[in-house]
Amino acid sequence: MGLFSKSEKKIDSKPVIVFWALHGRSNFAQALLLAGDVDFDLDTDTANNWGDHKADSPFGQLPVMKHGDLTIVQGGAINRYCAKLAGLYPTGAQAAAICDMYIEECMDIYNAIFKPKNAADPAAKKAAWKVVESEVLPLHFGMLEKNLVKSKSVFLGGESPNAADVTFWAVCHLYTKAGLNLEPILEANPTLNNAFQETSKMGKLSSFPDSYGLYFTSDPNHASF
Repeated sequence: MGLFSKSEKKIDSKPVIVFWALHGRSNFAQALLLAGDVDFDLDTDTANNWGDHKADSPFGQLPVMKHGDLTIVQGGAINRYCAKLAGLYPTGAQAAAICDMYIEECMDIYNAIFKPKNAADPAAKKAAWKVVESEVLPLHFGMLEKNLVKSKSVFLGGESPNAADVTFWAVCHLYTKAGLNLEPILEANPTLNNAFQETSKMGKLSSFPDSYGLYFTSDPNHASF
């Protein structure tokens, strides 16, 4: 079955993600497209002049995904659309449910990044980053490891990586860019680490732009701390 139903026509133009050149929420959609070798454009001009364009967004928020006549917001909708464009989203109901379960777990891991980001003062931020690195990530990675071992699968997606694995890669990438050391946490979870390392070889993931600015950082000397 193709991506587009009989009532939909194939879109020849590239998908466009409207967001700033920052490591942030749009990293997930970008990683999915890169993993699937899907060319896309990042529209930073619209994001940088968001006051002039906010009314054009369905709910006045970023990121925005545009593809032909389609304009959507809400991270989950954008990410799943990108996963389908990339051929990384399961078609079967049960496989899709498992993929969604892991995606939502990865988004829980991502959401933990806001506690240090929004902490009241530098001391509280440092303490919160330490908790994330020493407690939150080991806990969640350990649960993923346990479920992966129980499934007897190589990847979260089964015998081959899917959107769940790429979403995990993206959240790890965000925390690494924020300055946390994930290597010992991954090494403590060998099955998950193997899936992560193999996923990193997909498509153009290795070329994810490092030139983006930081919105999340554990570096107290950085302006975004």
